[in-house]
Amino acid sequence: MSFDERPSAEALRSFLEDHPETRYLRYQWLDVGSVLRTIVVTKEFALHHGDGAFKGSAYTMAFFPDDTFNLSRFDPVGYDELYPDWRTLRPCTYLKDATSTASVMCFVKELSRNFPAWRRDPRKILDDVLQRAKKEFGMDFLAGFEIEFHLTDKMNREASQPVDFISQCYSAAALRDDRVLAVLDESMQAIREAGIDATHYHSEYGRGIFEIPLGPLRPIEAVDALLFSKEAIKTVAKRHGFSATCHPKPELLPSTIAVGGHVHFSIDNATQEVADSFLAGILTNTPAICAFTMANLDSYQRLGGYRATIGTWVGWATEDRDVAIRKIADRVGYWELRCADQTANMYYALAAWITAGCSGVKQKMALKWKDPTAFSTDMKAEQLAELGWDTKLPTSLEEAIGELEKAIQSHRLDDLGADFLQMYANFKKLEATQDKVKSEEERMAIYSETY
Repeated sequence: MSFDERPSAEALRSFLEDHPETRYLRYQWLDVGSVLRTIVVTKEFALHHGDGAFKGSAYTMAFFPDDTFNLSRFDPVGYDELYPDWRTLRPCTYLKDATSTASVMCFVKELSRNFPAWRRDPRKILDDVLQRAKKEFGMDFLAGFEIEFHLTDKMNREASQPVDFISQCYSAAALRDDRVLAVLDESMQAIREAGIDATHYHSEYGRGIFEIPLGPLRPIEAVDALLFSKEAIKTVAKRHGFSATCHPKPELLPSTIAVGGHVHFSIDNATQEVADSFLAGILTNTPAICAFTMANLDSYQRLGGYRATIGTWVGWATEDRDVAIRKIADRVGYWELRCADQTANMYYALAAWITAGCSGVKQKMALKWKDPTAFSTDMKAEQLAELGWDTKLPTSLEEAIGELEKAIQSHRLDDLGADFLQMYANFKKLEATQDKVKSEEERMAIYSETY
C-alpha cells in the first residue's frame, strides 16, 4: 500500500467504465487533528490530472479541529499537493444519489513553509512505519475497528412520537423503533455495498449507543475503510433526522456515557517471544501514545473501572474489557487496543503503536506486566504491583502530552520522526489550551459534528 506502489490513473479510467454514472470525486485526507477534509472535483478534472497531483492552498494541515488556524506552524505562502491513491476509489454508497459521486483517499505532500514535505502526512507516516517493520523484522499486521457511535434525535419530533433510546447492551428493545432500525440497516448496506466487510451491528452499553465492527485489513486499508464507514453512518443518520457522533463524550454531565474506538490488532505468524516483546514495547510507551489515541480534552472521561472501557492502569489481561489492552484468548500476537477513541488520527495511532512495539522487539523487552488471574478492577494497587502493574494511565490530555514530551526527550519513539513528534506535541498543547476555555456545551456542539 506504499505511495510508490499506488496504481496509475488507468485504475480511475477502469472504475469510471464500471461506474459510468459517476460525475464527481471526493478527494479526501485526514489532517493532524483527525478531521476528514474533502475537495470535490469533476470526473473530467480527475481524468485530466491522472497520476498528477491536485495543487491546492497551504491549508491542508493548517487547522485545529475547531477550524481555527494553527498559528504556531502556519505560513500561507506556498501550496500543498494531493496525490489520489486510486486503490481506495469507492462509490459513495451512503449518498441519496449513490451513483453520482465516488471518494478517494489522498497522500498529502506539503510544499509550503508549514512543514517539510511528507513529514506529517498521516498515510505516508504509517506507510513508512509499515515498510520499516517489514524490512527490519519481517512483520506484517492486520487491524480492524469497532465503530461505536451515539445517535441523537435531531428532528424535533412530536411529543407523541419520541424516539426512546434504551440503555441496554445487545438489546432487542433498542431495535424496536423503525426509525432507528432504518439508520442501522442503511448504514450497514452502504458500507457493505462499498466492498467493506461489516458483519453485524448491535446496541452498546449506554443510551443511544450502537456499534458496527469492521473486518480485518492491512493497517492503511483498515483506516481508509474506517473513515468511509464513519462518513456513511453520519450521512445516513442525518438523512433520517438523527445526529451520529463518535465523540467520546456525547452527552453533557452528569451523564457518564462514553464512546470508544477500540482497535483489533494482530501480527502475522507471531511467535510468543516476539508477541511478548511487542506488547512490552507498547505498554512501556502507552502513557505517551495516549496523546495520539485519546486525542481530545474529553477523551479522558472514559477512565475508570466497572465501565467496560479502559480501566485506570497501564496493563493487559486476557479477555478483560476493563483494561487498556485485552489479549484475545488462544491467539498469539492478537490484542484489542482499548485505550483509544475516534478523536484519534488512526493512521498516527497505528504508526505509534507499531513503532513502540517494534522497539520492544528490537530490544527484546521482557513482558514485566503479568496477566491477572482475577478481575483486574477488583484488585488493590499492591496486588497489581505484584503483577508489574505500577503505572496509571494519564488522566488528561495535558498529562498525556507531558508523557509524550518525556518520550521525545528520551528518543523512545524517534522512528516516527523527532520533528513530527515535537510538532504534534505542540499542536495538541495549543488545542488543549483552546478547548479548556470552551464550555462543555461549546465543545460538544463543535466536536459532536466533527467526530
